[in-house]
Amino acid sequence: MVSFTCFEGDYPVVKQTTSQEQSKSHEAPLRGFETLVYRVCTTKKNGAYDGFSCTSDDGQSLLDTLILSQWEEHAWMGRLSYDVTSCETKIVGGKKFTAQLNEEWNSNFLKEFEKKAFQSSGGMVKPSYIKNNQEEILFCVASGERERSVLLPLVATPQEGTLIIVNANPIEYGHIFLVPYCHHKRTQSIGGALQLITQIANEVDNSSFRMFYDYFSATNTDRTYFQASYFANPLPVELLPITPIYGSSIDGIQILEVADYPLNALVFASKNLRKLADVVGEICSTLQHRNTVFNLLISDCGTKMFLFPQVHLPVTGHHLHAWECGGYFIYNKSLDFDNASEKEISKWLASVSIDVEGFQSLKQLCCGITAKFS
Repeated sequence: MVSFTCFEGDYPVVKQTTSQEQSKSHEAPLRGFETLVYRVCTTKKNGAYDGFSCTSDDGQSLLDTLILSQWEEHAWMGRLSYDVTSCETKIVGGKKFTAQLNEEWNSNFLKEFEKKAFQSSGGMVKPSYIKNNQEEILFCVASGERERSVLLPLVATPQEGTLIIVNANPIEYGHIFLVPYCHHKRTQSIGGALQLITQIANEVDNSSFRMFYDYFSATNTDRTYFQASYFANPLPVELLPITPIYGSSIDGIQILEVADYPLNALVFASKNLRKLADVVGEICSTLQHRNTVFNLLISDCGTKMFLFPQVHLPVTGHHLHAWECGGYFIYNKSLDFDNASEKEISKWLASVSIDVEGFQSLKQLCCGITAKFS
């Protein structure tokens, strides 16, 4: 059984507004919206989050329990499009690529979610989405001021935080959207959002929990949101050897290159989560300004981040999702699933990989930015 502390009125929250005020407040669609709010501790020690998270007797964190219980309740109530646990999976080839057969999976679900949830410009969540889809919003995560994380029952959303939204078209167990927001800003950059996202990964404290970010340049320039899901086994890219290219004994941040993989990829690793988020956030912001397509995979409770740069494909516009970059592929047809091969998957990965010269320039960029934070 999980035990936790609830506080009422200990934190400044946005006051309730009338419906007339809400209609005028186009810049803040979340004003007046009430939900569960999970406040994570903000005490830091040497860059690590040193407060007390809530855990059960068996060691499971409250945030982990909250995500899973809320998601499972939605599944039990029939609010998901299908039962992802019934999908067949298999391991493909020596690199242990994972193939899933899911004939009901909607490959356009991200575009549909963006169209439904975000305004066409500015990256703000639509007020109509908040009004008409409240059952999809599980709860909100925000930074707190205590040494212990707390759960606040049904309060107005804080000035800024991250909405946890159920994904009705899951690729794996517990699939959710994480949508950062800020009442006084039109957009939330990935650099600004990554601190709390990393802290959430650390607070969940579950080795099966992985977070994803896709940046496809022209399609989502001002819409910052993440995804997360639970995987029973490590993704294939996590099992491969890595080669160090940068390491600092001062800040403890390492940059490594994934070896023997069809898609060029870098790994950023550190126990200093605050600085890790700062470094990777600035790198991602720089890539966005350069209109570079890339993906992030966050694993190991926030201590490891994989960066997958992709070539820009303006004609086809087909880019891989972060889980595909990690070696996890979904097939809609049983024939394609049966014929899935390591050669075919490797070809897909190689088709979006940047060339050697571009990858070398990226490594220099990453090392230079990391050195600034030393």
